[in-house]
Amino acid sequence: MAVVVLEKKLMEGKEYEVKVYKIKLGKLLTLEEKEKADRFERILSERIKKIETDMEKNGLLSLKGKKGKVLKLWYEVGKNLSFVMDTSLVDPEERQYVFRAIYDHTKKLNPGPLTKRVLRDPATSHFSYCYKLSTFTWDFVKSAGDWTSWSEFFDRRETKNNENIIKWLSSKVKGEKIKSRQNWLRPLTKEIHKEFLNKDTIVFSPEELYDKLDKIFNDLKKSKNEK
Repeated sequence: MAVVVLEKKLMEGKEYEVKVYKIKLGKLLTLEEKEKADRFERILSERIKKIETDMEKNGLLSLKGKKGKVLKLWYEVGKNLSFVMDTSLVDPEERQYVFRAIYDHTKKLNPGPLTKRVLRDPATSHFSYCYKLSTFTWDFVKSAGDWTSWSEFFDRRETKNNENIIKWLSSKVKGEKIKSRQNWLRPLTKEIHKEFLNKDTIVFSPEELYDKLDKIFNDLKKSKNEK
């Protein structure tokens, strides 16, 4: 299914906002695909309006822009974006374009102007990170660090290139008693980056990668306990 996004185009010296149908490279944009995209655009608009209304009603919208407090807002937004993973609504091949299209329908939740990176790689955009954040339990999320710490974790080259790193961190939700240990994600992110700085993590099997990540995690925890 194609996904409708709004793009600014310069025509005869004037800038216009036009509809563009994003679809997987090599896939044919048929009339049926365009009709599906138009229907989904209406669904997406309604979903985003409801999310904004709900966030305002429950008082979370007031946390926007407040450093150290906004984490809960973006976590709940991510929870409400779980419909993006519904394959009856969104084809996995075009899912990244939905995260781009969300910007066209947000008003109060808009995190800011579209950046070049959002246009180039929407899978690494703000709303994609909101969804990824929401796949963890809230207790785990708030124990790890603030929104900036989580953004840095998702933003690292190693994490973007290998989803198994996120899956590994998910395994720590049940495996570790760390609720009382605050703001441990940022130093962990730095250690992961240091370990894999000049390595391609894809060459490791999931088991090998998990072993290496466990060692980083345990060494960091040990050093914290010794202080």
